[in-house]
Amino acid sequence: MIVLFLLYRAFYSARDDARYYIFQGIWEETAEAEVVGQVDYLQLRQGQDRTVSTSIYLKKCKIYLKKEHKNFYLKRLLVYCDNQVDLEPGNQIHIQGEIKEFTVSSNPGQFDQKSYYKEKGIYYQFQSERYQIIDSRYSVWQKTLYGIRDKMAEVYQAALPEKEGGIITAMILGDKSLLDMDIKKLYQENGIGHLLAISGLHITILGMALYRLLQRMGIPAKGCVLFCILVLFCYGRMTDFSISTSRAVIMMILFLAAQWIGRTYDMKSALAFSGIWILLQKPFALFSCSFLLSFGAMTGIGIILPVLCRLVYGGEEKQRERKRRRHRWEKEITANYRFGKVAVSGCRLRDHIISMLLTSISVQLMTLPVLLYFFFEIPLYGIVINLFVIPLASFVVLLAFAGGSMGCLCLPLGKLLLGSVYYLLRFYEKICRFFQHLPGQIQILGRPSVWEIILYYIGLSGLLVIIWWRAEQKGEVSYRFLAGFFVLGLLFYPVRQTGFQMTFLDVGQGDGIVIRSASGEIILLDGGSSSVSGVGTYRIFPFLKYSGIRRVDHMIMTHSDEDHISGLMEILKESGESGFRVENLVVPDIQNRETGFFQIVKLAREKGVSVTSLSEGYVLRCGELSLTCLNPEQGALVESANAGSLTLSMRYGGFSCLLTGDLEGEGEQHVKQLLKDSRKKYLLPDAYTMLKVAHHGSKNSTSEEFLQMVTPQLALISCGKKNWYGHPHEELIKRLEAENSKIFRTDQSGAVSVRIKKDRLSIREYSRKNSK
Repeated sequence: MIVLFLLYRAFYSARDDARYYIFQGIWEETAEAEVVGQVDYLQLRQGQDRTVSTSIYLKKCKIYLKKEHKNFYLKRLLVYCDNQVDLEPGNQIHIQGEIKEFTVSSNPGQFDQKSYYKEKGIYYQFQSERYQIIDSRYSVWQKTLYGIRDKMAEVYQAALPEKEGGIITAMILGDKSLLDMDIKKLYQENGIGHLLAISGLHITILGMALYRLLQRMGIPAKGCVLFCILVLFCYGRMTDFSISTSRAVIMMILFLAAQWIGRTYDMKSALAFSGIWILLQKPFALFSCSFLLSFGAMTGIGIILPVLCRLVYGGEEKQRERKRRRHRWEKEITANYRFGKVAVSGCRLRDHIISMLLTSISVQLMTLPVLLYFFFEIPLYGIVINLFVIPLASFVVLLAFAGGSMGCLCLPLGKLLLGSVYYLLRFYEKICRFFQHLPGQIQILGRPSVWEIILYYIGLSGLLVIIWWRAEQKGEVSYRFLAGFFVLGLLFYPVRQTGFQMTFLDVGQGDGIVIRSASGEIILLDGGSSSVSGVGTYRIFPFLKYSGIRRVDHMIMTHSDEDHISGLMEILKESGESGFRVENLVVPDIQNRETGFFQIVKLAREKGVSVTSLSEGYVLRCGELSLTCLNPEQGALVESANAGSLTLSMRYGGFSCLLTGDLEGEGEQHVKQLLKDSRKKYLLPDAYTMLKVAHHGSKNSTSEEFLQMVTPQLALISCGKKNWYGHPHEELIKRLEAENSKIFRTDQSGAVSVRIKKDRLSIREYSRKNSK
């Protein structure tokens, strides 16, 4: 049935998009609207500046568009309020504000907000200006659950330091708004990020602990089952039933139901049933990261683990004989030797460690392509780290849940239980820090292609079938088959791309260009934005990882304005960490340097990055690629940072591009003079293939005379959507059109990639998904 869902999504995805995105084409970006809906779920958000906002999930929504005078209906809607609201689940409310679509990724590797909420069955967001309760009736059950959740969150914050309190709040309650970003990054880079989400591990620990506790209390089996099912369902509802939580709760309920009616529990059947149930509720979840990782991990345990056990222990008959010998040995050594129990416990511990190792390997083998497809990197020592972390996870989850519950009744008792949790979390952090400093901890491999993923799973399936068959036929399997798993992993090792590629990233109102030479050197030219916060962290660095780039050979700063260096500062902070390195920072050789100039140079030197000053006549060569500096003159005293902007004439074979930064004023006059008098001296082309238009397409840059000297066939303008400056200016567009230049804009096309392979030039616009 899951295969049928897959085929349905492949053939009818576009039709369903039109069905769910009912407002497409009605407005451009936002529209004033009024909404009447029922509150389903409330979530408080705390910003870095300690301000509190509220996310309201509405259901059964009636939407009225004021301008169009039309009514529409949506099942779910996400509403943002800039403050804390006094609402209860079940309230019927009337809200006024603006409705808009979620943002779509405009760069490869960038987080796609639209796809993320699409998986949750939410297709639009609403910014509330004011609201009014029109029906104050509420759900007592939901209010009680959310009251318990909020009270437990208060207990965690009161009983634990801020950092550890945020971890436990995310781990137990699914609320990551208080989670420290450094800790989140640390856990993810060490392969234990799954602990920060309510997953099958948490549900299994809580469910089984509660079930066994009730059994020991002498409660009848049916009573134990009913109570556990009720608690698990309430817990899932309290945490808003994420995909991993839904999967785990459904499987645990089926397990308990099997105990009740005396039937055998089959994990694979329960897994398939939960998958089908979730897809019936959220059909777009099929290709989401959370669905694929959650079900991939369980598939690995259900299918790959038994095969690996045969690889280690032999076929079923051999395993049964081994268990019989082990049982006789344990009885004999316990009866005849003084330290027999210690020896037996040590042997069982070894078997437990081997079992955990095989389980972890099974999960990694199944989810490796998914991890690389969505996160572009893998933690090399993740399997080993989980051997330390997973055994203690039971204590952390149980103590945290018990401490939060008891703390609601008696805070000192909650603090007593949560004291142990603090030390366990500190141990987690120390383990992660230790492995983080080992060489090769993070392997940035980039996003694999679809054919690589298909080939991997075909090869993995074939290898598993062969191991199973040999174990059944011969009773044992050679360990040489382990080499097969290693070879499969090599499929994803990045192979150096041939040809030249230059990508103009959409960084909003700013510049960010990544150049890959045919010989493999990476050049990052500018990286900043005045309209997008965290542009280096959320747009530039994800693109580098998406492309499998682990080293930037030359980071070039054309000038020190914020919209050109804010992202570079963030990238430099990552240098030497996370498997990533910047080798050289290139800056303009000018006298009057601003604060940003000194800040980025200081940071580079702290990170051990060499600093090079560039001026007119200097040529930077990367194999067949050359970049000749045209501006500024050596030690120039310029009228402004823009006038001293580094201007580079790039050539690769028959392709040429003039990279201008924010060049204007006396700087532009200087480059015009060089284009007029020194073309032969600096081997400049008579006409450029491409021009990176200066200063985001401002009116006072890229003059008509300048364009006549450059005569570009293609022109690239890097600017933000509906920016405050009105870039690109109409006059500039007319000047480019007069030169018959084909114009590309990052605010319309997203990232624009130029590729040259075998003397063939192609241009891809990421947001428009086409090549020219």
